[in-house]
Amino acid sequence: MKTLITLVASIATLSSFAQDVKFGKVTKQDFEKTKSTIQTDAPAEVLYADGNYKISFNTNQGGVEQTKKVFYRVIVFDKDKTPDDVLKIEIPLYKGNGSGNEDKILSLKAVTYNLENGKVVEQKVEKKDIFTEKVHRFLDKQTFSFPNVKNGSILEYTYEILSPFYSDTDTWYFQQSVPVVNSNFTLESHEFLIYQHDLRGGFSPKVVRDSKQDTYTLNEFVRGRNSNTSVSEQKLSINTVKYTLTNLPNYTREAYVLNSRNLLASIRFELSSYIVPGRTTENFSTTWEKIGKDLLDNDNFGRELNGNGFLDEPVNAIIAGKNTPEEKMQTLFDYVRNTYTFNDYVSKYTDNGIKKTFNEKSGNSADINLMLIAMLRKAGLDANPIVLSTVNNGVLNYSFPSRNKLNYVIAGVTINKEFYLMDATDKNSQINLLPIRAINDRGFMVTDKGMKEITLRNSTMSADKKTITADLKADGNLTGIYSSVRDNYFYMSDLNDIANDPKAFEKEYTEDYNFEISDFKTQDNKQNLIRHQFKFNDVKVDVAGNKILFNPFLFLANTKHNLNLEQRNYNIEFGAPTTNTNTIKIKIPEGYKVESLPTEKQFTMPDQAGGYAYKVIEKDGFIIAQAQKIMPYSVLPAQYYKPLKEFLTNIINTEGQQVILVKQ
Repeated sequence: MKTLITLVASIATLSSFAQDVKFGKVTKQDFEKTKSTIQTDAPAEVLYADGNYKISFNTNQGGVEQTKKVFYRVIVFDKDKTPDDVLKIEIPLYKGNGSGNEDKILSLKAVTYNLENGKVVEQKVEKKDIFTEKVHRFLDKQTFSFPNVKNGSILEYTYEILSPFYSDTDTWYFQQSVPVVNSNFTLESHEFLIYQHDLRGGFSPKVVRDSKQDTYTLNEFVRGRNSNTSVSEQKLSINTVKYTLTNLPNYTREAYVLNSRNLLASIRFELSSYIVPGRTTENFSTTWEKIGKDLLDNDNFGRELNGNGFLDEPVNAIIAGKNTPEEKMQTLFDYVRNTYTFNDYVSKYTDNGIKKTFNEKSGNSADINLMLIAMLRKAGLDANPIVLSTVNNGVLNYSFPSRNKLNYVIAGVTINKEFYLMDATDKNSQINLLPIRAINDRGFMVTDKGMKEITLRNSTMSADKKTITADLKADGNLTGIYSSVRDNYFYMSDLNDIANDPKAFEKEYTEDYNFEISDFKTQDNKQNLIRHQFKFNDVKVDVAGNKILFNPFLFLANTKHNLNLEQRNYNIEFGAPTTNTNTIKIKIPEGYKVESLPTEKQFTMPDQAGGYAYKVIEKDGFIIAQAQKIMPYSVLPAQYYKPLKEFLTNIINTEGQQVILVKQ
């Protein structure tokens, strides 16, 4: 954001960082709590959380700065079940272009308190145990873990950051992975800086506003001039707003939510206008249309798409022999996706620029996808950028136009009234099959005719076909082979997870099974199919007298759906249209015959939003069971939440049926 007018204040400004709970003031009585007062089975509880952000003028160097003070106090009831994000803290530190244009930690203190022999014993986090990790060129991360954590420990940490970035605040999450007794967020700013708030979640906070006046000697000078234009003394209002929520439940993992934080109570502020008496008011993020015009006029966005004559010859060579618009689009998309490497930095603005990216074969998300758009245009196609907020960045609030919330760009192409989405940053993506990070409800296509809202949906059906071939013995022991063949969306997401951490992928894939697994392996055929396979034994089924009773779907039977709310006001996200097919073939032991088989079932959701079929038969000495679930949409609106719960409950009941074999 451009600096418009620098105001230098000659007196100290107010400090509003007073807290109801003081860091380090832990008494023996604080350890008397042995379980959460909000959720009795919670492994930990946030007793107090306070975020106090202040936007003010730098009295020494001029300009505007943001000070962030954060304080947390947590009590641990069950260390082994406490989520990692409670025990290991990550603090983001943002960086801009140029020397000194970065967040600075002014202070950081963290302590574990334990009650030992009637005394409060503290153990501090030492400097040597605080680590700084570079995420990308514009973000570092400081991390630390609390030492000597036990059941009953109290954990505290507090830090203060001085930031040159004041166009918005961090998102403050009132809800956490454990219950929260009290959470406050306070913003203090001067009357020249007008911020609008983006409040989310199903809770209504208590809001307290205050305004005080202070006298300032203001040296005003316009950026680029060295001489002061005026010196004046005047009173400025210092506006404070405080949001408080209490007794908040933890967030539970809801199924079919790509980013669970989208469901949480949170608040974020963004600068909407900069008002200085005697000057023209500067408005920011007033409308989506205004944001679109600003993007087209930005050197690192819209202006990057102009000219680019150096692409003419390469594009003509790449599409040589391709006659239809669809062929040209596919060829150029494949070329950019396969030739250029994404450096993992997401942005709506270019870093290298199109020409440098073309030559160096790597860049950020805007470098690669804006280059793709430029090349598609060179081929005569109607291609335009689509800006959005990534899944990890949270869903857009469409009633809150925000330039800063937009952090990603993909390509959209229209051919004969058909619309295509594409993102060339992922080596396994396809046209109309976006990586997970880009599937975040809606975005905006930016054109010279204005901003057009675009639904972000994967439309390519993705299949997961699981098979089990097993041998059942008369003693109830099962041995066999499991296999899963996955394509499209599943293929892309699996390969990304494996690339990030192959051991973690295998662990997550197999850790929920309570029987012995061997020979786990993954095979990628490099043609959009991936197979996961393992052998199993020591799977037991019930033997009662002369009968054997078992669920024919074995460990693939659905037993829970993880839809935990009475209702939810957030979309149901599957990632892509999906078909899940389970086929199990179990050899009947010698000397046994079928006494009864499960009842065949078929049912659908309202409006054909989901379908399910179930059948179990006996054939040639085998029990053959097959179930297929089809979800034809990548996203369903929130009103389908209850019908989906009923649909999945019916599946669970259906797959709870048993086969009964009897000895002949």
